Amino acid sequence: MASSLDSAMTNSKTHDILRKINYIEADVEIQRQVLFSIPSDQKEEMEKTIRIIAAKKEEIHNLRLEIKELDPAEYQRILIFEDAVNEFKKMASEKQFESIVSKNVNEECALALKKGPKVECLLKACDANGDWTIITMEGQIQSFSAEDVAEKPQKSPQS
Repeated sequence: MASSLDSAMTNSKTHDILRKINYIEADVEIQRQVLFSIPSDQKEEMEKTIRIIAAKKEEIHNLRLEIKELDPAEYQRILIFEDAVNEFKKMASEKQFESIVSKNVNEECALALKKGPKVECLLKACDANGDWTIITMEGQIQSFSAEDVAEKPQKSPQS
């Protein structure tokens, strides 16, 4: 009984840390926008904002180390997803994706295949050739040709 209670407490603490990291990452993004809006002649203000960003990144690093110590399996899972996202970003810079759909809370993200079941995903993107790239729920990148997929890409609002 104590073991499952300890596990639940660990999961709760890990979840709290992840929420805090998300909040700080959002704040870092706001600070970046602030930085870009500062006139170039206001060096002192720019340096102050850069220091804030650096401090927040250090805080994220320290929180990640807490997760690594508290829940090594979750930490490894985070690294897998980060690698997949970075690989996807690299692919996105090389391909022109015309449609990108990501999984949101309480929303489905799946790719319908002509043969076989739908593939659940965190993100799916379609390029100009109709070929699809997804990040699976396990953090793996998979590609599918247009001939293998039973759906058409959603058009972006700008289209």
